[in-house]
Amino acid sequence: MTFSLSDPENPQYDIRPISNSQIRGRGNSSWTLVPPEGKKPYRFRFSNSQQQSVFGLPAARNWALLRYPEINTPFGFELGKRLNLQYTCSYNHVHLYLNGDYRGLYLFTEHRQADPNGLGAPGRPKVDLVEGWFVEIDRLYADEPRFRTGNYNLPVMIKSPEFSGPLNMTNPAYEFVRTDLNQLTGLMAAGNFPENGYRDLIDLDTFVKYFIVQTFVMNIDLFRPRAETGGEIGSTFFYKDKGGLISAGPIWDLNWTFSPWAFEERAFEPNTFPYQIHPWFRRFHEDPVFLARYKEIWNNNFQSNILTMSGFVDNIGAKIRNGMVENRKRWSDETNIDWHITQIKDYSSKRATFLNTEYNRVHVLPASIGLEEGFGSSGRNFGSATTPQTFTLVAFGEMTNLSAVLQNGGASAFEIVTPLSQNPTATGGGGYLAAITIRPKTSLSAGTYTDVLVLSGSNQGRAFTHNVSLSCNR
Repeated sequence: MTFSLSDPENPQYDIRPISNSQIRGRGNSSWTLVPPEGKKPYRFRFSNSQQQSVFGLPAARNWALLRYPEINTPFGFELGKRLNLQYTCSYNHVHLYLNGDYRGLYLFTEHRQADPNGLGAPGRPKVDLVEGWFVEIDRLYADEPRFRTGNYNLPVMIKSPEFSGPLNMTNPAYEFVRTDLNQLTGLMAAGNFPENGYRDLIDLDTFVKYFIVQTFVMNIDLFRPRAETGGEIGSTFFYKDKGGLISAGPIWDLNWTFSPWAFEERAFEPNTFPYQIHPWFRRFHEDPVFLARYKEIWNNNFQSNILTMSGFVDNIGAKIRNGMVENRKRWSDETNIDWHITQIKDYSSKRATFLNTEYNRVHVLPASIGLEEGFGSSGRNFGSATTPQTFTLVAFGEMTNLSAVLQNGGASAFEIVTPLSQNPTATGGGGYLAAITIRPKTSLSAGTYTDVLVLSGSNQGRAFTHNVSLSCNR
């Protein structure tokens, strides 16, 4: 192809025709699910390894044209930028003409890859191109080299590094990537999680910010398992630089956000945080330190960066309204922009308020006997073991007037080993943790025993109570 760009409002971004470049189709469902004559997404690269700056962005050879120009993807990218999630993609709206034929309004952004310059840029993580890595975890599991983790069975595809020799896991050069991810998932699946060193392997803040964005927009690629996908994750990315920590990002594939599924099923169900996400993602939320940091980042960004996303919808809607009208003339089945703006603006405002309430509840961990029980319930089945169990209250803002009582009092089959902390531990950004340890009495005769541990106190001017179900067999 020959590539050119014209920006009437910013002529400094104009690019004269660059010949001998290349264009190809890209995407999975976005390519295959539209009719042959339908609007297609594209990837292109400049000629002869030439790197080109576009819209003043760091130069690269590879770029992408996404066929969905609506607010969904810019919204997710914008929220990632506001949270300072490193390597979040840029976004620019462009009209595409292919062989003189108007193809509609597109979203111009980076092709997802490790930065070939080793510097890091929007959409292109900085990783050493030999001893660092960049992977995609996706249910399609189509690209080599690929492997599944020993725990959680995650379908991992290695995007970087690229070695000579076999392009699959028989090549020992790729083994260090599998080792890193198996080490992390192994620690997370272990019985001594979370105090087993797993946090030493990750950049915790990137995971928190990644989950905040995905949860806000209800991205169904994160909210698995669902029967039609075989219960697996879609289009999630992670990276690790040489000598660095495993990090989450960049955010990608936001086509199915703000979907009817999100509106109708779980967008506003109280007391279900973190909802029915994949077991691996859910495991992070079972760590009190992770959950406290989640509350901190949310609250410290809520007023300035999150609540104002409704205003962003207005601004981006005004910017692309005319372009979307032209786009709909070309593709009559495309989104009605005025309806879309109204829906997204209404959703984002309600969603922000709803999540603010959810995240500012006091949570107790562990949150349930099993993952299927629902995060809102609390309990512990000791079985026949007498190993003590620590329950931790997690809050944003100081907790006061804390109390812990066994409902059956002195007749309880359980005993408090370590009383509930009366001076909660501050986590540094506004979060607080208070712990209590319980175990079954060792003198119990044969039988089944139950009780309820009642945890209560005040936080942010509101009283709270958690009933923790306890049971054991002798």
